[in-house]
Amino acid sequence: MKDVTAQMVIADPSSRLTLPHYRRIAEMLRQTLASGALRPGERVISARKLAEREQVSLPTALEALRSLEAQGLIVARPRSGYFVRQVTTSRGAPSSRPSQRPVPVTMSAVARSLFSNADARLVPLGAALPDPAWLPTAALQRSLLAAGRRLEAHGQGYSLPPGRAELRGQIAARAAQWGARFGPDELVVVAGATQALRLALRAVCRPGNVVAIERPAYFGTLLLLEDLGLRALEIPTDPAEGLLLAPLAEAIERHRPAAVLASPTVQNPLGASMPIARKRALVALLARTGIPLIEDDVYGDLAGKNQRPPACKAFDRSGNVLYCSSLSKTLAPGWRIGWIAAGRYQAQVLQARQAADWAGAPLLEAAAAEVLASGDYDRHLRRLKSRIAEALRAVTAQVQASFPEGTRVSAPRAGFLLWVELPRQIDAREVHGLALALGIGVSPGPLFSPRADLLNYLRLNCANAPTPRLLGAVGRIGELCQQLATRGPAQPRSGQGWSVGSADSP
Repeated sequence: MKDVTAQMVIADPSSRLTLPHYRRIAEMLRQTLASGALRPGERVISARKLAEREQVSLPTALEALRSLEAQGLIVARPRSGYFVRQVTTSRGAPSSRPSQRPVPVTMSAVARSLFSNADARLVPLGAALPDPAWLPTAALQRSLLAAGRRLEAHGQGYSLPPGRAELRGQIAARAAQWGARFGPDELVVVAGATQALRLALRAVCRPGNVVAIERPAYFGTLLLLEDLGLRALEIPTDPAEGLLLAPLAEAIERHRPAAVLASPTVQNPLGASMPIARKRALVALLARTGIPLIEDDVYGDLAGKNQRPPACKAFDRSGNVLYCSSLSKTLAPGWRIGWIAAGRYQAQVLQARQAADWAGAPLLEAAAAEVLASGDYDRHLRRLKSRIAEALRAVTAQVQASFPEGTRVSAPRAGFLLWVELPRQIDAREVHGLALALGIGVSPGPLFSPRADLLNYLRLNCANAPTPRLLGAVGRIGELCQQLATRGPAQPRSGQGWSVGSADSP
């Protein structure tokens, strides 16, 4: 595992100083424990292996482990090593510990309570969408005009499944650059990534089936599982390296899920990306067990500098990966251009597409193909990633300056979402409600788990220009958290009892 401290920022003035090696390593291990990667009673990495991995001396590694022991997080057992301490707490499970069993998903009431009064005038820290001012409006308009002239009256008709050939050709050609092996005929164009995920779930699952998901997970995924009558099995996800394979393998052995649904590249909300070797291992594990992987790669184009990293689909040799993506997070959210390369499930997906929503918009599909072919999309991506990086730095610095001591923020290498861990006594649902009254939208942690826990977490969107208004809104959220930090620990409540207005958008 890479040094997780490189992925975290601590809201404490002392954190600006260079930490001794043992403290850096101890902090990295603490974050791993907090993520739920190891459950109570499980063995921690040995001092010898820790020293080898971190390239430090054995005494330094031992000092890091003893530091965690002094904090009560791990315990030493003679001749056996260190183990995660068994802890009981009135707040329920730790933030990223998976459920011991599959659970039904009942997120709709929670989501309704949050989005029932959506208002575009809110400061958009809750919406996982890029600033409209950052989109290439001129290029999009040119592509629409060019497509309209070319299609003439046919542009107002239907685009029948699997979608326009020129768009499928552009998508396949771009995917080939990162190693994908599907061709245009293996793609189905759909109305956004959400429809792609829905079709994938319908192709491989039946009501009542279990689906393994990341913890925390994108709440749109949870809403899909609820709507399709599926149960969720949470798998802990590392804030730097994504879905953890050992807990997944254990869950497969115990519960045999019908599918795994994950975002191995730029996960929502953590921003984590699995290293290439672990993507290969994930694909191999699921191929051996015959369990399909539904890969949500909607943020994939935001990763990497000159060349984006390969998706898991690049390592699929058996057609076991159902690859889903779209242009909604990078180019044109309102165009609803998405796609799915379903491998051996292609026939089922195409049938489901024809049955559920059988036609697309030819003008928009043709225009999207124009943007991809012209080079405008690549030029836009370079500008967009630069703007996102600047905004991430500014918002992270504002959180560090304004939020209460003990706040921790994921610092993703790609994407535009920050996952904020607040001090344990703060209830993010209250922060959401109070921020809403100030005209600020945020997404509280309970949205990202089927159990509606993760009480002291917030997701912040950083795909907006870091203007004084935006950074001032982040500062005001920090002030609210400072006020709430003086109270006792947040207590779990049913999502049915929420009475907190809305966030601004998914």
